[in-house]
Amino acid sequence: MKKLLLVLVVTMLFASCGINKDVHKKTVNDLKKSQLLYKKEHIKTKKLIAACKSLQKDIKVLKADMMKLLNEKMNLKKEKEVLNQKFLDTLELLDTLKAELTSKGSNLEALEAKQKELSAERQKMQAEKQHLLEQLARLKKAAELRNQEFQKIMGSLQKMIDAGTLTVTIRKGRMIVSLSSDILFPSGRTTLTDDGKAAIAELSATLSTLDNRAFLVVGHSDSSPIRTKRYPSNWELSSQRAIEVVRLMVENEVKPEMLTAGGAAEFDPLVDNDTLENKAQNRRVEIIFLPKIDELPGFDSIKKEAAKKESPQQTQPAPAVVPQEKKAKKPVVTPQKK
Repeated sequence: MKKLLLVLVVTMLFASCGINKDVHKKTVNDLKKSQLLYKKEHIKTKKLIAACKSLQKDIKVLKADMMKLLNEKMNLKKEKEVLNQKFLDTLELLDTLKAELTSKGSNLEALEAKQKELSAERQKMQAEKQHLLEQLARLKKAAELRNQEFQKIMGSLQKMIDAGTLTVTIRKGRMIVSLSSDILFPSGRTTLTDDGKAAIAELSATLSTLDNRAFLVVGHSDSSPIRTKRYPSNWELSSQRAIEVVRLMVENEVKPEMLTAGGAAEFDPLVDNDTLENKAQNRRVEIIFLPKIDELPGFDSIKKEAAKKESPQQTQPAPAVVPQEKKAKKPVVTPQKK
């Protein structure tokens, strides 16, 4: 601006001094060009100033971002240091644990082997548990059947029980039907009385209806000794009385293969033989209901073991069996001890 004023002043001076017209015109043109150039430079300057201000703003923003990044970097550095310390602590802990495992003689392979062993043992126990549950279910079913059988027998023999002819008890885990020898036999004799025959016949009518059941018929005496040619002791007397009862039961359609006879003499008393009443109570014949083999606990295991021991192969055919006529099984006398 100052240059422009200076040029105008110089021009006016030249004009007043009588400067040449061409020179004056040229000077004016140069002045106009200078003005245009000035305007252009002024516009550029404004643009540069605006650009500079914009750059300053950007720089300010970048500085703020840079400070933020520096803070984040510092925070990350601190976090890294914390993590590194935790990592070192973890390594130290692992070393301690490894040392403890080594000192105790343990290692990962041993633990895995133990785990497999425990898993196999668990499976075995589960299988045994399932087997026991199945066995328990069978025993429960068998017990229910025995109870039904007991109720059926009690119902059939209730008349004889009420009359005092016999008693039905559970002793030593077995059901026992007991008949007094004083009703069945005369004193010191083995011939059944009429009342005894009637009682055995009525009892046999019930027992003959039971399928797959075995009975042990046992004669019992009191402690009074007997010494005759036929009965040297109570063993022979009690056994022969049991045999006589078995014979009559067979005659009354009880299958002979269901029966076994034996004598216990005076060695299985119900009460002490210290009074006449107690001696009368001990003189008796008992029909013992023998348990079925498949009702016994562990029968399935025994059956499986027996099957394993049997040879699966047979090199020679079994000899032919010639059918023979079946004969009635004779009662067996089996003396028993107390």
